[in-house]
Amino acid sequence: MSMSALNGVVNQIQNQAEQISGTSTLKPFVSEQKVDNNSQFSDILFNSVNDINQMQTQSKQLSEGYLAGEEGIGLNDVMVSVQKSSLALNMGVQVRNKLVSAYQDIMNMQV
Repeated sequence: MSMSALNGVVNQIQNQAEQISGTSTLKPFVSEQKVDNNSQFSDILFNSVNDINQMQTQSKQLSEGYLAGEEGIGLNDVMVSVQKSSLALNMGVQVRNKLVSAYQDIMNMQV
């Protein structure tokens, strides 16, 4: 992997960090907690995994509530929740795959 490709990856990570820190108007996977500008990558990753877990849990609770016949829970709410949690999980898996691939590329570099 060339230096320009590595710089491109670093720029993408920085752009995503800027989006997470609040400069973006679309933040579908950012938790309600405030993210300070000095956040560590591990903290951001940990919060993202927790957000995915919360989406999965909420989806499961809505599904169980709908099946139990609780009032106020519509099928459309359940389906939207399931799709959100599925999309979040798929995105998390893809991010993990990219991180593993980048790690392997770095480890295979000649020094």
